[in-house]
Amino acid sequence: MIAKKIVVMDIETTGLDIYRDEIIEFAAFSIVEGKDPEIFSVLVSPKEPVPERILRLTGISLDELKQAQPLEFYHDIILKYFQDAIIVGHNVNFDLGFVERVLNIHFENPIWDTLELARVFFPNLNSYRLADLVKKLDLEPLEKAHRAMSDAQATWNLLKKCWEKGMTLDSGFYQRALPLAVGSKASGFLKELEKTIRKEFPDRLIRTDLVLYDQDLGLFEPQEEEVSVPEDIDWINQCFTPGGILEQNLQGYESRPGQLQMAKAVAKALATSTHCVAEAGTGTGKSYAYLIPSLWWARKTNKKVVVATHTIPLQEQLYKKDLPILAQILPFSFHGVLLKGKGNYLCLKRWLTLQSHFTEFDYGERLALLSVMMWLRETSTGDWQEVSQIPSLVRLWGNLNAEEESCVPGKCPQANRCYMLYARKRAEEADLIIVNHSLLFSDIKTENNILPEFHELVIDEAHHLHQSALEQLGNEMSLEQISKVLNLLSRSMAGSFYGNVKARAQLWERILSESLWNRFRGHLERLPEACDELFQQTEEVFASFEQILGNELSYRLTAHSQSENWWPTISVQIENLQGRLKAIVDLLRAMYNLLEPLDDEDAASLAYEISGRIRNLEEVRDCFNLAMQVDHTTRVSWLERNNRLFLKTSPVDVSILLKEKLFSPLNSAILTSATLSIANSFEHFLQENGLAKDTSTLIVDSPFDYERQMQFIVVKDLIDTNHSNLFDSEKIAHFISEVTERMQGRTLVLFTSHHFLREIHLPLSRYLGDSGIELLAQGIDGGRHALLDAFLNNPKSVLLGANSFWEGIDIPGDKLSCVILIKLPFGPPNRPLIAARSEFMEAHGKNAFYEFLLPEAVLRFKQGFGRLIRSKSDRGLVILCDNRVIEKRYGRIFLNSLPVKTHIRCSETQIFDHIDSWLDEIR
Repeated sequence: MIAKKIVVMDIETTGLDIYRDEIIEFAAFSIVEGKDPEIFSVLVSPKEPVPERILRLTGISLDELKQAQPLEFYHDIILKYFQDAIIVGHNVNFDLGFVERVLNIHFENPIWDTLELARVFFPNLNSYRLADLVKKLDLEPLEKAHRAMSDAQATWNLLKKCWEKGMTLDSGFYQRALPLAVGSKASGFLKELEKTIRKEFPDRLIRTDLVLYDQDLGLFEPQEEEVSVPEDIDWINQCFTPGGILEQNLQGYESRPGQLQMAKAVAKALATSTHCVAEAGTGTGKSYAYLIPSLWWARKTNKKVVVATHTIPLQEQLYKKDLPILAQILPFSFHGVLLKGKGNYLCLKRWLTLQSHFTEFDYGERLALLSVMMWLRETSTGDWQEVSQIPSLVRLWGNLNAEEESCVPGKCPQANRCYMLYARKRAEEADLIIVNHSLLFSDIKTENNILPEFHELVIDEAHHLHQSALEQLGNEMSLEQISKVLNLLSRSMAGSFYGNVKARAQLWERILSESLWNRFRGHLERLPEACDELFQQTEEVFASFEQILGNELSYRLTAHSQSENWWPTISVQIENLQGRLKAIVDLLRAMYNLLEPLDDEDAASLAYEISGRIRNLEEVRDCFNLAMQVDHTTRVSWLERNNRLFLKTSPVDVSILLKEKLFSPLNSAILTSATLSIANSFEHFLQENGLAKDTSTLIVDSPFDYERQMQFIVVKDLIDTNHSNLFDSEKIAHFISEVTERMQGRTLVLFTSHHFLREIHLPLSRYLGDSGIELLAQGIDGGRHALLDAFLNNPKSVLLGANSFWEGIDIPGDKLSCVILIKLPFGPPNRPLIAARSEFMEAHGKNAFYEFLLPEAVLRFKQGFGRLIRSKSDRGLVILCDNRVIEKRYGRIFLNSLPVKTHIRCSETQIFDHIDSWLDEIR
């Protein structure tokens, strides 16, 4: 590497608060190329006692701490050590800031941050924690986790890894990268690389074009193969039976009767052009149970099968894990693709435009662009999910993706290597297409203009289908969304309609006659003022919405709202907004009418863009129009505050839409999930999703032995069911702490509201005190992914979660041995959509509680219950603190829907003895 002095440093502290003197270890390497490094490593005396869990985590002994001195003691040696050196660290500001604050000094040294460098040189990783990078990049494993010396060594190895990759690039990369890196901690490192490459490889070719991965491959060339596909449907048996194809080829695979049962049902539905709903318990292996019959049917009939999932992780698993395995073991070849919406793919035309205006972006955004520049050399898909962990990229992605109204694929100069077109071309040629629920409904909304023609559909995670339909077939609008639409239309900036036309004014003067250009320009120049007026009117409307909403999170607009004092004001404001919207649409249509008759490619492209801008404005208009139709009982409109304020409107019932638009055109639909039935009945699921009552249904039991592997305990006296909204926070927090300490952590606590979770957090933190158990709470200690990582890395912890933690959490093994469900998960009856749907059902002579609220709660309960047992070796307890399940008549519906047929009823005091006995038994 560089023949310069480099100091690689790391500090380990007992906490994350940099304003508390909790340093306990400091280490640095002083390295000059070609020489063994000098090593400086000390323990620093903390001003507060070090918690026992930190000593356990780091392996630092009390004897070591007794020898420690304050960091000021090492002042002179640190200054000498750092003299004339490049300072390197992973998230170096944290470590260096600590030293500077304690020593009351500011270092002027060049600084390189391996966190920034790793994001630039390895942009498609899921995590940039040092420990994760060591594993992902095959660096030398950490000798001692959570020790400064070990982390400093890992940081040095990471720096060398970045240097090695940097040395494979050409000078053209650095010519484009260095202007973006100005002012960053990556700049000096990139300069040294560029200088070294010019010196050591003077003859290396310099690429000045758009450098892409595999850019010369025939992306649009079909590759057909002759295959032999089994004719007989009984071939499915040969895959799943003992000694069959899967057992012969997959190490550790065990034939499961339930998996075979489901696979046969899927194959039969495809072969007989019927619909099938299959509930497959955890561990069934449902992915193979529908993939193998689907692939067989697609190749046998030359018909496409679409598989739609709700979550990205399942899409990625099917495409990146399951299909490659099946490609190796099935006796015929197939083409499977993953297809996403336009907004997921990078647009190369917009990328080139954005690169030329990099000075408009802040520090983090320019670093994100550096990561994209590297990623383009490596990605074959252009799918932003590959780089979604890069900070600040989410802010830029709206200006980079292919969801752009000015896109005319057939006339784009980048069309021959367009990621979105490539994905769609591959879908046209594929046997099996993996999409998500959102894209499935987008295809319906656009009259089937997104997906290739298909008549066989598999819907996985089908318990989300109804909610996905409500979201995708509804409308929502925020001030920020409208602002974005107007900015892309009228601002004098790169990428906006107004800015692009003005920048090419000389071209349009040549294409249009003088009189046409003068008329066109006249309309164009009125756009900025018209858009400003619309935005000001929109601000007024949303300011009124803020007043209406007050301190509430949501407010439903109903017929009664028309009698409120604010209704006349908001009605006039929205009427004015619609008028200003119409004025802009009229300007755009006038410009479109001037271009449309011309026989010119540039004019046709601009006309196409104008039509797209009109559609954007019409979406705004339609949302406000629908939202104000408060007398319609088939639709609900409401205001909702999340991170921002939204106006939302949705159909109350989508069953008819699903029946007519989704299921009727299909030959066969297979819907599957682990939670679809209620007390062995599919009536609720079939009805709300518009499926016929005679649809074939199937329940495939989990292969797990729930009666042996777990116990389900109901606490009889912890919560007063007569006042179920009144909780004794102290009492419940004490109960959780007692359970958690007995379980030595390894506990997930599920709440039905974030409000109650926060109420429990403070007293629970007191009760856990010095227990050595780490408390992790959603929304307090981090987001979903960070908390799950922390929970997995420290089994002696308790995780408090709400909403999103009731499903999609997969923690096999003894890291999770107890799930506590505080309350039965009934949806809040005052939520606008829930209230409107309940009223709609009651008006049609139905019982909203038994036909809607209760079934939804049971399905949610099954999801939460299912977090515990994820493999055949799992053991544990599920504890329900809500005794309505045994006190209320409807409780038996919850109990009859569970995979375990027995439960234990205990008082609050009895349960602790029971847990102790259970722990003794399993030991």
